Amino acid sequence: MVVKTGSDLTKEVATSIQSTLESLPPLSSNCCIYRVPENLRRVNEDAYRPLLVSIGPFCYDDPKLVPMKEQKLRYLQSFLIRNNTRNNVDYYVEAVRPWEQVIRQCYVTPVTLSSVTFTEMVLIDAFFIIELFLRAWFHELIDENDRIFNKPRMIVEVTRDLRIEENQLPFFIFKCLYDLAYSSSSGRPSFIDLTYKFFTGKKHTIPQILANVDIKHFVDFLRLCHLPTSPKPRTNRDLKFELSPNVTQLSGVGVKFAMSQSTDLLDIKFSRGILEIPRFVLTDQTESLFRNIMVFEQCHHYFNSYIIDYFAFLNGLINTPKDVEVLVQCGIIENWLGSNEDAANFFKNIFRQTRLNVANFYFSNHCTHLNAYASTQWHRWKAILKHEYFNHPWAVISVIYAVVMLRGRGDRAHRPVDIKQVIAQG
Repeated sequence: MVVKTGSDLTKEVATSIQSTLESLPPLSSNCCIYRVPENLRRVNEDAYRPLLVSIGPFCYDDPKLVPMKEQKLRYLQSFLIRNNTRNNVDYYVEAVRPWEQVIRQCYVTPVTLSSVTFTEMVLIDAFFIIELFLRAWFHELIDENDRIFNKPRMIVEVTRDLRIEENQLPFFIFKCLYDLAYSSSSGRPSFIDLTYKFFTGKKHTIPQILANVDIKHFVDFLRLCHLPTSPKPRTNRDLKFELSPNVTQLSGVGVKFAMSQSTDLLDIKFSRGILEIPRFVLTDQTESLFRNIMVFEQCHHYFNSYIIDYFAFLNGLINTPKDVEVLVQCGIIENWLGSNEDAANFFKNIFRQTRLNVANFYFSNHCTHLNAYASTQWHRWKAILKHEYFNHPWAVISVIYAVVMLRGRGDRAHRPVDIKQVIAQG
């Protein structure tokens, strides 16, 4: 056994550390596809896991997703035959090769697939999705043997899987290949048009916010679809942060709830005791969709976390099935989960383990105004009067009498008087 001197040991450790440092891959600003943090994954692992189809390297080796590869190859084959490039796959390989390192840099952890395997995966997955989007736009491309569009459950699950943060390819590679295939075609929808139609079902002009921004991937695309047109306000850091009272508490002080006609999810307004909230449709697909958008915001847009802020605000409003019931009755929540308790659990759990940037909270002013309204005694009195005493003409007379008595007693005693007690005595 060779005994090393202190200086030898120092030199060996230093050399090892230096070698490790030199082998570190460079950090890239292209990084935009993230692993789900473990604390979030533990809350609901299924929400972050593809069920049917793998896209990109993170889920590439999942044995449960391998059977879908045959369908991906069939879509690629159809695309090549229809575009007269059946024997020219090398044309697209040559187009992707220069982008290999840039695509790899989009992932938060190193991708260990070989260059051949990685390039093949990118091409097969990208053309599968391009063909999928083309068939969604041009229904005449769907033949009777299509295993996705002719099986309703399949298209639902494929759509869901394309909204998973860990199941992404960078958006630019789809656009690159699509534009390469249809560079000389006039009148054909752009790839952004195809994407918008696939995820929203709409063919009309896409929102301006999507036309002038660098879209990272499909989760980013879906987040952008929900962003407001106005910039996010800065919160006064000196203000004490607080969420709003819940629906039941606000109802108790006379706040009314109304469904906004706005299609902007974040377009919530509070004025003159009325809280207007756009309709929110709650299905068994909703949780996975918004959880993945929230993961992307947590990792990539922490200082502009609009969707996280939205669910933080609703988390304050909705604590119980009774809160859900009120919002369902006024049309704000369309609940397809079954029970009000299931819906309440959704709003309670979706925000768990999520970090909120309170210094830039989008609904800060809403919460401040709602808390101020709820703490005003006069609003509470008005709610009591309306609920308990204005249901009958004779009750109105009793209230008028009570107000006169209150004024007289208050002037004499210079102390507060219980209005309910006076009415009862009257």
